Amino acid sequence: MLAQQLSVKLFARDPAAVDLAGFIPIFHRWIQEGRLPDRLLIDVADYRHVPSGPGIMLIAHEAHYALESEHGPLGFQCARKRDQPGELEDKLVDGFREALAACRHLEDDPARPIQFRTDRARVAVMSRRFAPAGEATWAEARPAVEALAARLYPGLDVRLQPDTDPRAPFSFEIEAPGAPGLAALLDRLG
Repeated sequence: MLAQQLSVKLFARDPAAVDLAGFIPIFHRWIQEGRLPDRLLIDVADYRHVPSGPGIMLIAHEAHYALESEHGPLGFQCARKRDQPGELEDKLVDGFREALAACRHLEDDPARPIQFRTDRARVAVMSRRFAPAGEATWAEARPAVEALAARLYPGLDVRLQPDTDPRAPFSFEIEAPGAPGLAALLDRLG
């Protein structure tokens, strides 16, 4: 299955303890330091005034990154916007690798602004051209999703839950109680 414009979101461990305003200077520092390799980081946008919205966004040429609560509780979302179509399994690995690495940068920040759950993630394929929402797409995508889950969470009881709303982009959640930390998951993706 081909996919394009994949979005991966990892949820905050304690959303109520997160001060979104603190991420504005952190993301500006990321721009100054070129913190995300191979990304042209452009600007920071503050959308805290939008209820259940994108929160604080770090805008890049190729992607955007947001601390958002649009889809579920507060979390960090990496969303590619200028990538070429590719095999879903490869897109999943790349998308998770990028999201996990960015989350690790945030957890390692001296301000310690946030901690992330690794036992739950939300994935969406924003390009409906290759992945229209629905059961047929889920049936086609499921083998690639299961392969990723087996790689990230070997030996754990993994639950996969597709979103069946035909009005929304194709998306699903992965839950794996007992998942290891960010570093271990990054190591598993190589």
